[in-house]
Amino acid sequence: MAIKSRYEPDEARERILDAAEALFRRIGYAKTTIADIANALGMSSANIYRFFPGKSAINDGLCRRMLGELHIFAESFVTAPGPASQRLENMIVGVHLHNKTRLTDQRTVHEMVAVAMQENWQAVEEHMAHMGELFGQLIQQGIATGEFAPCDIPTLAKTVGFACCGAFHPTMIAECKPDTTEEDVRRLARLLIRGLAYSDVTVVPLALAGDSA
Repeated sequence: MAIKSRYEPDEARERILDAAEALFRRIGYAKTTIADIANALGMSSANIYRFFPGKSAINDGLCRRMLGELHIFAESFVTAPGPASQRLENMIVGVHLHNKTRLTDQRTVHEMVAVAMQENWQAVEEHMAHMGELFGQLIQQGIATGEFAPCDIPTLAKTVGFACCGAFHPTMIAECKPDTTEEDVRRLARLLIRGLAYSDVTVVPLALAGDSA
């Protein structure tokens, strides 16, 4: 049975992704087959392959869709009213809680995300770059209001992102820091914000650091 003709290709893909996500959540990524997804939609496996070359491509589509939802959520802090420093803190804590709840707490979802991250690093790199841009925008806004000191914005935006890896990365949340609390992440955010309030941070070369010891 083919996907009904009234569905446009994009809508058909979304229906396949919806069915796959429901199965991945219920029985897990590894146990779900293309035939399972096709049966859930009342069609043949051949129709699934018209839109996706395999299960990995479906999982990649789901991963990108989840990241897109996360981006919309993170962007809301950039455009919200209020001090940039408070919005940056709220964004760091909010993204951590979002990832912990949406991508980590449910074992089958975490399995799906972990596989997608392993198989498509490009999507992860694009996500990290986008988050860096959002950090940069908030830092720039904070400089404009005098909350943050003038600095090399792209460099410090990258540094903030690097510092938040443990709070954002689903695998690190699930396996390395399972007991991390909201208050732990809020302390991290406030530490970063306090650093941004001072003059530009420079890295001292190792040789010079040793000479000064």
